Amino acid sequence: MRHWYAAQTQPRKERLALTHLGRQSFTAQCPFVRRPRRVGGRVQNALEPLFPGYVFVSLDCEQERWRSVDGTIGIRRLVAFGSRPAPLADGFIEQLSRLGDDAELSFAADLQQGDRVRVIGGAFDKLCGTLLSVDARRRVTVLMELLSGEIRVTLPRGRLLAA
Repeated sequence: MRHWYAAQTQPRKERLALTHLGRQSFTAQCPFVRRPRRVGGRVQNALEPLFPGYVFVSLDCEQERWRSVDGTIGIRRLVAFGSRPAPLADGFIEQLSRLGDDAELSFAADLQQGDRVRVIGGAFDKLCGTLLSVDARRRVTVLMELLSGEIRVTLPRGRLLAA
């Protein structure tokens, strides 16, 4: 039976691993998302893995040579518990696929005042807060809990995900 499995990659080698898995006729995915990065003093939106250090491989462990995934260029090993790879929850990859095409995920959900949000990129990367407002220029104000206090932060709308 075919399931999706996580494969740990070498640092920043997700694209290389996808290429070499494809050359071996494995079905593999790595969801990407645009994140702001500072490059040469300027902020640019870079396409980066949603789960850095991992790609996902579809396998039938009873019928396919799944151990060859461990020897693939760019791959460290399949995530396993014991001697067999550990399958992902059913529907996980399919749900990610609904959020975008193969190359890039889009979190275009309409956020409402009071929603819990997570910041991606910048000084507040991966921190959560509560959405307070969205202005006409698509800038948002988020109430964040930091250092046992609350602060208001104004960010571009593109830096938020629903938490």
